Parts: sequence; C-alpha cells; structure tokens
Amino acid sequence: MKLILFFLFPFLVSSTSENTANVDTISEARSLFKSAAFDQQSCASLMYGLKNYNENNNPTLAAYKACGCMMNAKYAINPFEKWNSFSKGKTLLQKSVGKEPLNVEIRFLRLAMQSKSPSFLGYSEDIPKDKNFVLQQFKSLEDIELKNFMKAFLEKADILSHAEKKIIENY
Repeated sequence: MKLILFFLFPFLVSSTSENTANVDTISEARSLFKSAAFDQQSCASLMYGLKNYNENNNPTLAAYKACGCMMNAKYAINPFEKWNSFSKGKTLLQKSVGKEPLNVEIRFLRLAMQSKSPSFLGYSEDIPKDKNFVLQQFKSLEDIELKNFMKAFLEKADILSHAEKKIIENY
C-alpha cells in the first residue's frame, strides 16, 4: 500500500496545484508580481497561472507572465537556465509591448523590469521613453488599483528624479 501511495503522491499533488494556480484576473497577476521578486513560489505561480496567455490573446497578462519568466532567472542555479529564462521573458515582454504599444500597464512592466535588471544584461534601452510615457499617462489613469500599484513601485524606484516623484505623489 505504501508503495502505491509513493508512486501516486506526485500525481495527486501536481493535479491539486494545477487547479489552484490559475491566475484569472489582472489583480491576481499584480499581487503575484509584487511578491515574485522575493518569493520563488509566487514567481512559479505567476508563470504557471498565466501559461495560457500570449501577446495575441491577452498582451497584458502575457506581459506579467514575461516578468515572471525574467524574475525566475533569479531562482535558477544553472547559468544557462538563468539566461534562457530571462531571454524568454524578455522576448515575450517585447512582443506584448509591440502588440499594444500604448498600453500603460505593459509599458510600466517593461520599465520596472529594465530598471531592476542587472546592468551586465544590457536591458535598459527603453527606460527613458517608457518612463516618460508612464509619467504622461499616470494622471489620466482611471484604474485606481493600477495607479496605486504603479505609484508604490515608482516612489521607491531609483529611476525618477525628485520632480518626477512629485508628479506621481500629487495623484
């Protein structure tokens, strides 16, 4: 009996976790994104929960999945895995931006990822234009949850000047 349970346990656990890992809303994706940088399980949940999304069927959720892939590089041990995970996420994020270049949330996610990526990766070329776009769009955002999500990140980020931080503080 123990032998049967030993072989069935991985299947029981994986089917249970598959059912609970779906990310169905943008709010869930935002929440997992916030914790994925500090928690490997959240990062895995973000990627797995958004596995069915791509730049064609939902560019915004695909961008969150891309960020999860990029953050997953932090948790990989093998340098090859680190590079593959980061590159896969970067490609998907760029495709999402290309699909909806005027989507402020996607542009914010790219800004966040580029500002937190190690400089040796050379992934920082879009920071100035994404920062300007996000700041221009910030005051007209109607999604309060998104505005607060972005504001919390931008207030702590090293990418804004004192004057730019004042722009977001007032809204």
